[in-house]
Amino acid sequence: MSQNKIYFIIIFVVATFFRFYQLGNLPSSLNWDEISHGYNAYSLMETGHDQWGQSWPIFNFRAYGDYPTTLNLYLTIPFIYFLGLNSFSLRLPAAILSLAFAVLIYFFARVITNSKKLSLIAFIIASFSPWTFFPGRGVFQSNLAQFLLLLGIYLFIIKSKNKLIWILSAISLGLSMYSYHNTRLVAPLIFTLLLIFYKPAKIKTIIFSVIFLILAIPNLINLASSDSLARNRWVGIINPTSVNLINEQRRLFTGPQILNRVVNNKVIYFTKEVASNFLLFLSPIPIFFNGSQNYQFNLPNSPLIFVYFLPFFYLGLIYCLKNKLFIVLTFFITLIPAALTVGDYPSIRLTIATPLIYLFIVYGLKTISSKTKSFLLPITLITTLIFFGLYWQKYQKYNIDFAPSWQYGYQQLVTEIKPLYPQYNQIFITKKYGEPHEFILFYWPWDPQKYLTDKNLNTDFHADWYWVNAFDKFKFINDWEVKTTTIPKNSLLITSPSNYQAKNSKLLKTINFPNGLPVFDIVTYD
Repeated sequence: MSQNKIYFIIIFVVATFFRFYQLGNLPSSLNWDEISHGYNAYSLMETGHDQWGQSWPIFNFRAYGDYPTTLNLYLTIPFIYFLGLNSFSLRLPAAILSLAFAVLIYFFARVITNSKKLSLIAFIIASFSPWTFFPGRGVFQSNLAQFLLLLGIYLFIIKSKNKLIWILSAISLGLSMYSYHNTRLVAPLIFTLLLIFYKPAKIKTIIFSVIFLILAIPNLINLASSDSLARNRWVGIINPTSVNLINEQRRLFTGPQILNRVVNNKVIYFTKEVASNFLLFLSPIPIFFNGSQNYQFNLPNSPLIFVYFLPFFYLGLIYCLKNKLFIVLTFFITLIPAALTVGDYPSIRLTIATPLIYLFIVYGLKTISSKTKSFLLPITLITTLIFFGLYWQKYQKYNIDFAPSWQYGYQQLVTEIKPLYPQYNQIFITKKYGEPHEFILFYWPWDPQKYLTDKNLNTDFHADWYWVNAFDKFKFINDWEVKTTTIPKNSLLITSPSNYQAKNSKLLKTINFPNGLPVFDIVTYD
């Protein structure tokens, strides 16, 4: 067996172990997006409708009003069918895709660099960088999007006269548009770039273009729908908050009014924000030091890529600017959707850029003196495994300290109240930790057909969000309303710690976070 194969096996085995080890329990709980994803898939499997009654949605499903794309939803259904509705079955597709993506990076780098050693280094980076590893242990649409997008590019650029390869390339690129919002913008641009740079034969161009456009055109038309635009109302640069800010800047402006309109308008504001975002995406601070501050996306104050790769990223970017224009243009295309949004560093939206970022690092390492190149692969592997080992220790501690970020406690809550359900007329649950109805539906699990036809189901829409206020004997109330709400006799109350009227009440149980702090009090009123 060759040395390169040994390296490949070592990387693959270690990466596989850490992708799947305790997958259902690390992170400590399913968050509300994972829960929604799982129950909607379960409802479709059982009834042919999502939990809002829509039959087999094509482009988006409602969820909470953010209208995620559907492809990952359908991918999950077979896993739920065979493994049941649980955290492991939900996260398993993501873990498989994360591992498959790392392997695909190896083959993609082989084609681009024409070097087995450099492709193995790309494999190492993709396998153990937190930017790929962390989302691979949760339900993120980005996992499927980045895999399909890269697969489409890879199958197109390999030299093959097999028409099936071209067909699969077009299908992968087209389907990526159904897997995440950002690929709806990126895939058509990359499709154009591939045709310009690689100038395929006429027959290949026709086959590839026709199949891609059959998939892409309906999706592009759907971009104008209210469902697709719902998410942009939240995170787009021009949103109600930014409009109010522009109006406030106009009000406070002390110069000539004609200049006020030139300086303070949507075009100028949008341009400044986009430019600022592009600069942020090239900054070393979030990539190599502190990542996103959304702790459902990465560990607190931890890098997305280990810091010792920092100089090689910029060396590789400079090298590719001079020698690999296709790689650079593809990279900047993948940044566009995230650049059009506001908020914290969008590490999840930027996952489609990671194959290019990893390639920049590989090309940066290529610039190292030839005297040290023979040691490059083993040094990279050993150093990366050491850093990853330290990261894994932090990851396990994160699982305890940041359990609240993952809405921990609902599974334990359902375990406690399910046997008590027949004994009480009503069950009141606080909304403090977000979307309690969804967790009840998932962990019970509640019969989707029964839920869809429930006469007690009470919902409303406000603040760009669909709220469930009640179903069956469950009522969901704001935490600040608990003490002023009259809880009838023979009722159960689930509230935040100590947040209940003492009169006629009895504390049955307190559910704690893994660190011992309380999360829920279960109180009975008799």
